[in-house]
Amino acid sequence: MRGAWLAATLAVALAMPFDASAGSGRADVALVLAIDVSGAVDENRFKLQREGIAAALESEEVVAAVLSGVNQAIEIAVVEWAEEQRVLVPWIILRGRDDLKALATYLRGAGRSWVHTMTDPGGGISAAEQLFAAEPFVGLRRVIDVSGDGRQNSGEVATADARDSAVSDGITVNGLPIASEREPGIEDWYQDNVIGGPGAFLVAADSYDAFAAAFQRKLTLEIAGLMPGRRLVRASAPQRGGSNVLD
Repeated sequence: MRGAWLAATLAVALAMPFDASAGSGRADVALVLAIDVSGAVDENRFKLQREGIAAALESEEVVAAVLSGVNQAIEIAVVEWAEEQRVLVPWIILRGRDDLKALATYLRGAGRSWVHTMTDPGGGISAAEQLFAAEPFVGLRRVIDVSGDGRQNSGEVATADARDSAVSDGITVNGLPIASEREPGIEDWYQDNVIGGPGAFLVAADSYDAFAAAFQRKLTLEIAGLMPGRRLVRASAPQRGGSNVLD
């Protein structure tokens, strides 16, 4: 029943602003997913990325992380960014398996925001930071989760400056760089320009095929409040007939 309720709530929330005064209580984490949909993310990569997020939300590891929290509740919002930003999902409260599955189902069916050529992770971080002014619950931790495959080549605010602004507001910014031949050294760039704040860390995907494993790993750590530190956790694409590799 809660799954059907959440799907209906999402549809309403996308049509009108969320009323922050309607919520009360606490969440174990307030998490904004800031997702790259710039020109380098072709339709196949976009589908791999969106399905990876949905699969992570439905995973037993993420369900267990939510249910093991003090409040057994998290709040999530989703921002898609390129050279512009769009709030795909306003803040929504998730309390267990049915809610997570309903959000996953919604994301699988939601259209892509747009296809823009340029890449502005700084704008994505800034858009995510602004959402925290309207958290429906008090988040015991506040996190922005940035995933993408390119350096900034557009935008008025440098990514590092946007990151520093979020950190000064008590927000941790984590990163999920997706490696490609087009952007060698993207992991180092994310390390230097994207992540920051208490316990900030990277989980790197060595390709889009490894995105699902990397995203599930990062989401589980963020919800559970585990902090591997600034060290790199890497996800590799699954071997034929096998599973994804994390190190």
